Amino acid sequence: MLRRRRYDDAPELEISGLCMAVAATRAVVCPVLVGRAQYVDAIERVLDAVMASEGTCASVCGEAGIGKSRLVNEVQARMSSRSARVMQGHCFEPDAALPYAPIVDMLRACFASPSASEIAGCAGPDASELVKLLPELAVVLPSAERVQPLEPEQEKRRMFLALAGLFARIAAKQPLLIIVEDLHWSDDTSLEFLLHLARRVAPLPILLLFTYRSDEVQPPLGHFMAQLERERLVTEWPLAKLDPPEVHEMIRAIFDLDAPVRADFLDAIYGLTEGNPFFIEEVLKSLVASGDIFFADGTWDRKPLSELNIPRSVHDAVRVRTDQLSADAQELLILAAVTGRRFDFGLLQRCSQCDEQDLLNLIKEMMAAQLVAEDSDDHFSFRHALTQHVIYGDLLVRERRVLHRTIAENMRQMYANSIEAHLADLAHHFYEAGAWDEAYYYCRRVGENAQTLLASRAAVEHLTRAIESARHLAITPPAKLYRARGQAHEALGEFERARGDFELALETARAANDGLGEWQAHIDLGSLWAVRDYQKTGESFRTATALARTLGDQKLIGQSLNRLGNWLVNTGEPAEALTVHGDALTIFDAEGDDAGRASTFDLLGMAQGIYGDMARSKAALDQSVALFRQLGDEQGLVSSLATRGTFSSPGMQDVAESLHRTPDESARDPAESAELARRIGWQSGRAYGEFTASSVASGFGDLGAAIRHGQESLRIACEIEHEQWMLGARYNLGHAYVRMRIADLALHHLEEALPAARKLGSEWWLGNISSNLALAYLLNGDPARARTALVGAMPREQAPRTLAQRRVSLAWAELALTEGEPEVALALADQLLASVPGSTGQPIPTVLGTHARALVALKHVEDAEADLAAAEREAAERGDRPLLWQLQRALARILDATGRRDQASSKRAEADAVVAALAATIDDERVRQQFLDAALEAPARPLSSRQAEKAAFGGLTAREREVAALIAQGKSNRDIAQELVLGERTIETHVGNILSKLQFGSRAQVAAWAVEVGLRAKRA
Repeated sequence: MLRRRRYDDAPELEISGLCMAVAATRAVVCPVLVGRAQYVDAIERVLDAVMASEGTCASVCGEAGIGKSRLVNEVQARMSSRSARVMQGHCFEPDAALPYAPIVDMLRACFASPSASEIAGCAGPDASELVKLLPELAVVLPSAERVQPLEPEQEKRRMFLALAGLFARIAAKQPLLIIVEDLHWSDDTSLEFLLHLARRVAPLPILLLFTYRSDEVQPPLGHFMAQLERERLVTEWPLAKLDPPEVHEMIRAIFDLDAPVRADFLDAIYGLTEGNPFFIEEVLKSLVASGDIFFADGTWDRKPLSELNIPRSVHDAVRVRTDQLSADAQELLILAAVTGRRFDFGLLQRCSQCDEQDLLNLIKEMMAAQLVAEDSDDHFSFRHALTQHVIYGDLLVRERRVLHRTIAENMRQMYANSIEAHLADLAHHFYEAGAWDEAYYYCRRVGENAQTLLASRAAVEHLTRAIESARHLAITPPAKLYRARGQAHEALGEFERARGDFELALETARAANDGLGEWQAHIDLGSLWAVRDYQKTGESFRTATALARTLGDQKLIGQSLNRLGNWLVNTGEPAEALTVHGDALTIFDAEGDDAGRASTFDLLGMAQGIYGDMARSKAALDQSVALFRQLGDEQGLVSSLATRGTFSSPGMQDVAESLHRTPDESARDPAESAELARRIGWQSGRAYGEFTASSVASGFGDLGAAIRHGQESLRIACEIEHEQWMLGARYNLGHAYVRMRIADLALHHLEEALPAARKLGSEWWLGNISSNLALAYLLNGDPARARTALVGAMPREQAPRTLAQRRVSLAWAELALTEGEPEVALALADQLLASVPGSTGQPIPTVLGTHARALVALKHVEDAEADLAAAEREAAERGDRPLLWQLQRALARILDATGRRDQASSKRAEADAVVAALAATIDDERVRQQFLDAALEAPARPLSSRQAEKAAFGGLTAREREVAALIAQGKSNRDIAQELVLGERTIETHVGNILSKLQFGSRAQVAAWAVEVGLRAKRA
């Protein structure tokens, strides 16, 4: 411990006459902005736009010490001169696993001094969410209501909305500068929120300013910055090292020199620091501290160059300055370094057992040596992270552990009444101290809290520490601890690590004879395998079902059956799925479990819809909607409404019987679903609602709305990286463009979606996407690729068992017609008409249209006309206008061929009127014209250069060609992702597209082809 004594007249305080001279005159810090003049005008333009309520984001990047904070200070000064408010948060390396760390840092500073009424005014309706991040606010916000917990993803979105609302309220009063420094140490959740905020500042007087080290960009930050750049949300100010003339200017400014710096001295400083501003300051400070540079007779002087002891590293510079401190100050500095980059005065006083004045004197001594800086009256920080790292790194492991234990114990006592706000610090210090009992307790709590906030990376780190602590204690971690970490790994897309944890949870549960834990592990493994291997998914769910039966727990049996049933319907076994869901419903009826009944009716409705029985699907979904309303289960209601809306669309009923709902009736469900999802902050629910709205609009012919809702669904799905809704949105957009007969736009979306569907392993998506992809290829005059797409989905001779397979069968019939096999097409259409699930004899207009075309090819014109007439009437009754005009055109051709010219002309006029009405719904003029050209059978326009280039290289897009060229260079997916600044999953998707389009089976074939056709990568 520190020795308590006063230094009123102690000569030891005079570190040296040199340092006292420095303190008496000026700090060895450059007083002006050097080498950054090119950014001044850019800063002014950005600030002018912000003051005009045109919010934006900017980032300052560069290596450590390059001057990021100095440029930020310039922005801050200029913004403050415009009467703006500044809110600043820092990311610290130990906090990289702490959810919302820089946001909490910022808000704590924001709410440190305002009155309770001011804080309540800022918090507004989001007080309850803010208290979750800052439990200490509960004292000044006693009226903050506890809200009903949601699913983790919804909780996170609700928190995002609350924080964005807080900043918007503050900006409504005065322009706002939000600074987040050292983003390379940010936790993942904060990055997600900052992206969320960046997308929403445009109409507000807000400048969101980040700094990060460009040489320490990890994948999460790289993805974050790439997303900002892709969406053109950020202005980047990259800082380079200073050149020799700029270093010369900096040295003259620091020492206020009129005369030039001698060339030999400048060369020595530049050679040592390589133009890094921080290193320049640190070296000069160390030279001053050692007396090599000194202040005498009112001016600065130095020893001869040969006598200068120029430090070889910043580490040496820090040591020189720390060596000048008194023994007590050095001891205090070490304690502060173990505490972290930022340290609290009260905690330091408690740990050091110093009285307040002694402690202040020691901190002033550290400040005079320019090692630390004052952040507020209670908080101080090391002037640079490197300083703290150097001091901490010089300690022996045993020394560190003792000090960490001291800090942790004092923190626990000091913050006993607000422990929730300090759990992460306690977990860190107890773990580093090797205090395994306490580390296990606190790391587990912090990990579980992080998981609740959907901060998966933070959850993994803390739960891992909890598991390691348990092993040090020679205790077996419980299965639920492995399960929690597995769920976090799964959320991060780390499949193998998630599987390892779920398998450990299974082993642990078995060893403990924990039947419930064992059942849960099988359910978790089944859900995990659903993204990789549907066979293993089924094995896990069947095992879970058997185990639930052994346990004799009826509710577990019901839940298992529902999981199994949903797997069956996705793997193309709807009949068995319906039986399994029926068994689950029987169990929940007997148990009187309305929540179980609601979930089962929801899944039954889905299964019946995928099977193709729309009447039974709606009946089940009507019951689930009613039950979810009764239970107040908003998330369940969102899902059931969207599903009911999906299967009410004419586009979804294209190869099934129709419910004959009006456009308004069909649109109500997705509208309510999307709005409810938005209100509760459930983004994946919003994506589903927008997906359904797109499907409904496309089915009834509101083509512009179909595109808008489809794009919004895709935007939300990409934002939250929800793979199923990403491919679902692309399917909807592709399907809409197929209905518009715009092949290129359809192929753009469907070719992107197909590899994702294969990876997901869902027969439902594979069938839907493949059938539409085949139709798009046929529109493009490419039957060979249409066949490839269909072969990958279902053999032509297979009898369809689901709605998606019925679409594939119909696409096979269309291909048969194109290839001159009308008998095959007729047989396929007959099979579809004879096998309609739940048939009441209602005409199926899409199938009748294909049936009629086959009959015309076989010279049975009269029968074909009867088919088309029935199909036209049914399409009109369904409101399926995109199909209606095509049937009318087909009828006009038969009428023309049989000499009934006037009737043919009248029928063509009807079709033209429908086409005009459809075109009027399309906002995009280019797309509208493409639709009109296709619908009115205008001559094909010449290919654009981009289209021609794509056609010349096997249909590969520009990005796919670039990936193929890099494959030819022998690069792995990870190498390609790093070179193209894309996610590894995105590269996997591109590689899958390439293999599919070129019909290759290996990367070696792709490499050989790329060399043969002369592809070259744009990047070295």
